[in-house]
Amino acid sequence: MATLAGPAVASSATSAGGKLTVYVSATDGNDDNSGGRKDPFRTIAAARDALAGRTTAHARGTVLIRGGTYVLDDTVRLTGPENSWVTYTAYQNEKVTITGSHDLPADGWKRLSDLPAETLAQPRYSSHNRLDTTELRQGVWVYDLGAAGIDPGTLYKNGFNWVQQPFAPELVVSGRAQVLAEYPNGNTCSTTETDCHLWGTGDKWDADTPRDLVNVDLDARFGPQNDWNFSGTTPRAQFEDKKQLHDDPGQRDTWSPQEMRRMTPSILTVGGRALADDRYQRWAPEAEPVVDDLGTRGFGAYTDVPVQLDPRWIEDVDNTKAETEGWLSGYFGNNYANDMVRILSWSDDRLYTKYPSMYIPQDAWTKVKVLNVLSEMDTAGEYYIDRYHDNHMLYYKPEGGTVEGKVTTLQTFDKNFFLLDGTRGVTLRGLTMTGSLISGVQLLDAVGTLVDGVDISNVSMDAIRIGRTTDTITAMPDYETVQGGHDNVVQNSYLHDLGGGGVLLGGGDRATLERGNNIARRNEITRFSKLATYTPAGYLYGVGNSFEYNYVHDAPHMAVQIMGNDMRVNHNHFYDVVKNAGDQGVVYAGRDFTYLGNEVAYNHFEKIGGTNDALYLDDGASGVRFHHNVVNGAHSGVNLNSGHSNTANDNVFIGVKHAGHGGIYHRKGEKSLPLDNSWVLLSRFNTFLDVRAGEKYSATPETVAAWHRHYTRGRHAYSDGKPISYPEITEWYVPRVTTTGKDCKAADYSTSGTNGCSRATVWDDPDSVWVPSRVEIDHAVVVGDTGFVEPTAAFSEPASVYKPSRWSDKVNTGSVLTSSVAETGLDLATMKFSDSGAVAEAYGSRWIEEWNRRVSAKGIGRP
Repeated sequence: MATLAGPAVASSATSAGGKLTVYVSATDGNDDNSGGRKDPFRTIAAARDALAGRTTAHARGTVLIRGGTYVLDDTVRLTGPENSWVTYTAYQNEKVTITGSHDLPADGWKRLSDLPAETLAQPRYSSHNRLDTTELRQGVWVYDLGAAGIDPGTLYKNGFNWVQQPFAPELVVSGRAQVLAEYPNGNTCSTTETDCHLWGTGDKWDADTPRDLVNVDLDARFGPQNDWNFSGTTPRAQFEDKKQLHDDPGQRDTWSPQEMRRMTPSILTVGGRALADDRYQRWAPEAEPVVDDLGTRGFGAYTDVPVQLDPRWIEDVDNTKAETEGWLSGYFGNNYANDMVRILSWSDDRLYTKYPSMYIPQDAWTKVKVLNVLSEMDTAGEYYIDRYHDNHMLYYKPEGGTVEGKVTTLQTFDKNFFLLDGTRGVTLRGLTMTGSLISGVQLLDAVGTLVDGVDISNVSMDAIRIGRTTDTITAMPDYETVQGGHDNVVQNSYLHDLGGGGVLLGGGDRATLERGNNIARRNEITRFSKLATYTPAGYLYGVGNSFEYNYVHDAPHMAVQIMGNDMRVNHNHFYDVVKNAGDQGVVYAGRDFTYLGNEVAYNHFEKIGGTNDALYLDDGASGVRFHHNVVNGAHSGVNLNSGHSNTANDNVFIGVKHAGHGGIYHRKGEKSLPLDNSWVLLSRFNTFLDVRAGEKYSATPETVAAWHRHYTRGRHAYSDGKPISYPEITEWYVPRVTTTGKDCKAADYSTSGTNGCSRATVWDDPDSVWVPSRVEIDHAVVVGDTGFVEPTAAFSEPASVYKPSRWSDKVNTGSVLTSSVAETGLDLATMKFSDSGAVAEAYGSRWIEEWNRRVSAKGIGRP
């Protein structure tokens, strides 16, 4: 093995002479060598420095890396012109593995049952007593990390909307990540199956549960659950977007993460499997926590709710009897975003925690696992690290009862493998990278990078990130990707076993609508989002980036998230995804009227979990064209929730409850102003399409003019040549009080008023942002129960019924409803239609020819 990130080698550049090809070898290299084929460098850093400043677009450099395993001590950092125009590649397809994991040599492993009593009596082995049955001790091995000088890492609080921290160290055996000791075991359950998790009531999942964990005194401790958005008693309610109605502008800013972590944690009554045989008493010490701070920091009627309850740590725990670092991880207050809370103690039938969940922990949503509990290490493949009082002891229950003959590593590296900052024309090809607690490859302001044929696995965050996201959360108006660069490509790669997502494709300028042209294509991306939700296989942020010809499969959450403009999600195969979440889609976008020009086409969606959708346009998302897709096995095809100018035409839906459904803001009620999340929606609208002096997020006249030109002249096109054109955007408006220019509120509204806040202005006009106008669901081929289920709302005095077809003549038009795939004439193996069958009869030969010319099962995924 060699350390890849070695010292800079000042002499090598000159000794390499005029050659722009240098070699690296883990087996016989030396950084004092010249870098030639017969006298290679030992580290990539030495090769990088030998070529620094000597390469150009017309005189490229090449670093040929010989086969072997290279252990990183630091990131391989490539910066600016000095490190540009270089290819880093495996020599003649030899297997090059770059890793941040530390080997655990075989002689460091000890079988627990072989250790003498005097060894087990030492304090660092104290936790072994918690394996108090023959079954639990059977086949357990231990590794003294402290004695080996290996950092055991830290377990941090992570979850949706929390500032992301490095994840827990992972044990990897023979290339496969093992399982942190957990209860219940397993991850194969579908959305509603109950064996793999502990549950509350399961009402929001439609699951018949054993009611293992039920919350205590929610109303008394948080305020009524229906008011969590406004009470200020949960972390989510302390974000800026939820605090805009606060009288004091100085109280409208987001709390710090430190303040939020001190808010009210869960107290749970145990039942079901947690109560059986007093199982919960094995997860923490017995104690009723002491709370020193009974702060009351809610809003309005909730100012007396004690929302700042930060219990003391339980001191002087008997490590021979009590677990010291157990966690609950999963869903607490919703079914789409995960969270983690620390188990602090138990008393009577109560389980106490430390740290809050982001949302009020409602019983209907609760679906969690117990993690990092030694006494639950009862299945082969599970491991546990005892960090209490610096014991730093690793316990492991290997497959087959032995570690002999197996390669074991502990992943503690919390840096990128490669960081490209301001480079041009760099290529990474044919490299295997594994073992990081953050993301694998990071590009910042990079141009023309090619990542080709790499294998990235066992990273806790994302495999590859092009650009970085701002520190704010996705729900906030100013969330964006920066330093994305342009014309970067990730292709032919295998990205798998990821705590986070696959490829972040950030880039492009939303103010000018200049494209990023970053692309992920022909990749296989699988077993991602293992540690965090909202970490898809493809993030599309900015403008003009593409996710095409990829095979994405086997994941608990969404596959693609769109946050920007003029993106393409085309020719992909999505299989067995969104398996363990609700209120989600395979492709998801939300909370922005200005995400225009996005195309989702020629994809095969197959086996979508739970009650989820192929495409979910949430809360006002607009301007998406969904066409020539096959959705095979899903609750529904498309969910169009209140956005404008969305079209879902020329698609096939097989085995669905319905082809689609959606929502309209009218359902909230005629006088329901402002609507949920309206501050975010309108702030984002004002950023690009409305000049509002004095507002926090404001467009300039130049920005508005650029957007109008871009989207009304039809000079840009979708993949099939159809112009990207939204001439209506020049007329879109936010209903406002005529005399003051302020957004309409409930107090301003009257059915037939003349102040700018009437029914005609707010709810009827197709150019009002609250109206879901110009929606199309046309030419849908449905093998299932029904077509698109239109959302409706009724107002009275005078009576009026609202639904998308009120503003569009292409909703549920031209549908073909059949009882079988054969009847349609579609061959699922090739994704082609025959010139006979119900579809050919209904749509004619030209439609069939267009479909067969553009839709194919070929070319999807890794070659």
